[in-house]
Amino acid sequence: MPQPPAHRSRRFILKGRVRKPKSPSESDEEGGMPPKKPRLAWQETWSSEGSSRPAEDSLLAEGSSPAAESSPAAESSPAAESSPAAESSPAAESSPAAESSPAAESSPAADSKDESQLLDPNQARKLCKDTSVEFIEAYVRGTEKDKEAQKMLFLSKICALCRTVSEKGLTLDLHAFCRKNKLVENIMALLEKEPMDSLRTEFRQKAMETIAVLSNTVPRALHGKKESLRNACYRSVFFLPPESDVPETERALYTKTMNAMDPMLAAFVRNCPTASISAELQNILEVLLDLAGSKNSTVCERAVRRIERLSDFILSHFVAKISDYNEKHKDSHKDLRELYIPILGQLLGYLFIVSCGTDSVSCTAFDALFRFYKIISDGRECSLTKDMESYAETHKSLKDATFPLIVMSFPCEIAKAFGGYLFPSERLDIILTALEALQDSSVHDKQGACSVLDTALEDPKYWLTDVPTIMEGIRKNLDTIHTASARRCLDSLLLQLTNLMSREEVKNLLQFSPPSDSTAMGMWEVVLAMPQTLQKVLNALMEDLPLRNWCTAVTEDTCIRRLAARKIQVVLPDILEALQDTNADVVLKALLVLRNVMARVERREAGRTALQLAEKLLPLFDHESSQVREHSICLFQAVTEAVLRQRKRALKRTVHSSLLPLYFRMRDQSESVAKASGEALVVAAEFLRRKELKHLAQTEQTCRIGECLLQQDGGRVEEYLQQSQPYLQDSQTVLRLEAVRFIGLAARYSGDQSEEKQNEIISVLRSSGKDVEPMVRCLAAQTIMILASRRNRTSGRRFRQLWCC
Repeated sequence: MPQPPAHRSRRFILKGRVRKPKSPSESDEEGGMPPKKPRLAWQETWSSEGSSRPAEDSLLAEGSSPAAESSPAAESSPAAESSPAAESSPAAESSPAAESSPAAESSPAADSKDESQLLDPNQARKLCKDTSVEFIEAYVRGTEKDKEAQKMLFLSKICALCRTVSEKGLTLDLHAFCRKNKLVENIMALLEKEPMDSLRTEFRQKAMETIAVLSNTVPRALHGKKESLRNACYRSVFFLPPESDVPETERALYTKTMNAMDPMLAAFVRNCPTASISAELQNILEVLLDLAGSKNSTVCERAVRRIERLSDFILSHFVAKISDYNEKHKDSHKDLRELYIPILGQLLGYLFIVSCGTDSVSCTAFDALFRFYKIISDGRECSLTKDMESYAETHKSLKDATFPLIVMSFPCEIAKAFGGYLFPSERLDIILTALEALQDSSVHDKQGACSVLDTALEDPKYWLTDVPTIMEGIRKNLDTIHTASARRCLDSLLLQLTNLMSREEVKNLLQFSPPSDSTAMGMWEVVLAMPQTLQKVLNALMEDLPLRNWCTAVTEDTCIRRLAARKIQVVLPDILEALQDTNADVVLKALLVLRNVMARVERREAGRTALQLAEKLLPLFDHESSQVREHSICLFQAVTEAVLRQRKRALKRTVHSSLLPLYFRMRDQSESVAKASGEALVVAAEFLRRKELKHLAQTEQTCRIGECLLQQDGGRVEEYLQQSQPYLQDSQTVLRLEAVRFIGLAARYSGDQSEEKQNEIISVLRSSGKDVEPMVRCLAAQTIMILASRRNRTSGRRFRQLWCC
């Protein structure tokens, strides 16, 4: 069986052999659902004083009775006395047992067969003697509609009429009667006039029971009106004060009123066409889920209770029938059926989170979860994919438990139990719901949401299949999540997602954020904070992109460049670690990112960054890759320029240490490296206030720069000797030659002219006497000869001085 779509659908699908939805006109005649209208903004418009509808718009206003639409037969019939059956109690007329009776179950079919027939004259006369019809027509024409006794009797007469037609099989066109007298509209108007701050009578209870009876008997009468009816009932019931605030004598009325909504909602689903069941469940659950997220704890509790009751109805009404059908046709070629609810993922995510508490809402959510566990585990045994079966097998201990949800106290364990039966789109919805619950404004427990996300982090390849959508969910919520535990959980999720992302997804993510999106900056601060994710981002930045075009290709509106208008200290430690990587590509990409950032970093931030960065760059001046050499030298220049005016004392030593390597690299065989070295040496000389050195570098008088360094830095000759020795082994001949020459020159300026020091320098140069290049061997031999001659002269002079003494 194919899987449901991976995107977040807001439509229900009842799989199997069902009728295709008809056109809007056909659906209207057959009782189908019309195209869904935009949702009412009832949450925002409800007030504590009841309906905000103007009196002249109400069907119960003066002069609005549909007298012209009343039946001629009814108007001409003599008044009759009320029969005992017609005045029976409301509870007896609309009890659950009556709703589930065979007559009630079969009424939709009878309705579609008989409602269009004309009223039989003999039966019409008999029925008109019943005061139900007369009273209903008189009530809707009358002006005294607000009297409690009249309202209750009006509802009772509707129930009695429906029962009489259903039980006696009369051919009265109830649909036409309801439409002509606007029964549904009148009930709705009466509900809207009920006060929201108190519950004084049984009217609301009776109204919902009557609506359920109408749905069972004449479902077409509710066509196009269910959403308005539900909203009127929600508004009238959910926002009443909590039962604890009312006298104990009235609490039973509260319970009965709340419970009356459950059979009404069940009737809406049960009596709609098969093709519309999914849409009906969608409409009901969507609003209940919104109400369940209310900051009003009373509203939340009542909504969760309705969800729990509806889950019980789904389990008993649909799953048993589907299981029987599948068992009957498992060996045939008929399609197996399955109840798929696209909103299930969001619903389960919410229930997972709220189930971890100890209050009544948590207990109710737990009960609902058990029923949904039965629904999906029993209904999907035949449609599990290989990865779902594998996940279920991994968590077999939870699956095999007799009653797994009883022993679980954490949402992560509940999520694992469900996980093997959830499709990818449902798992995605659970993750997104948990992300929304992490927001500061959320009333949900942050620990519960984190626990759900922990489940995904334990098996990311199973749970985190739609990486771009989850990344977008993080981006939307990041600015509103500041709780420490929530941010830690979010950071872990973000890093895991980056590990799972393909290079193409990383590159797309680098480009998607507008310049003003500070949320993306926060995301990248986290992503670049770990070496493994940093390397992936750097690889994505440079993939198939020529180095010379990098700075122009990464445009002003990309996240990485704007990571600098933020503090670089967040990512600097791990970028510096990347500079020591053995992979030249990783090092190069890290250099390019840092160079881009440093070009726009604030002066104060640059001062804190310069010292750490400069020290890490010096070894890269001699990297085997010419591109690494060039970009490390360019970045060193940028760092030095960024703090040129500050001239931090701690940085001076590092700049001093850069002078000799920059001098040597001015002779690099790579023209770009040589040019970059000369420009960096100019900036370094300016930083150290060395005017002569700056002039020589600007005029490219390379031969004089070495002697200038030795003359002006007499105290650093020993350091220069140490720095120059590695260049004797450089791969470039020109640099080995310059190293031999500089060492010979430095020996003249050395403060230590002892025989021991001279022998040490000669020993170092002897390694170049075996160089592969004759020019290097020749220069090394000449330099050794000069140094040996100086040593001998110095020794003879000392001997003569000793002899004279």
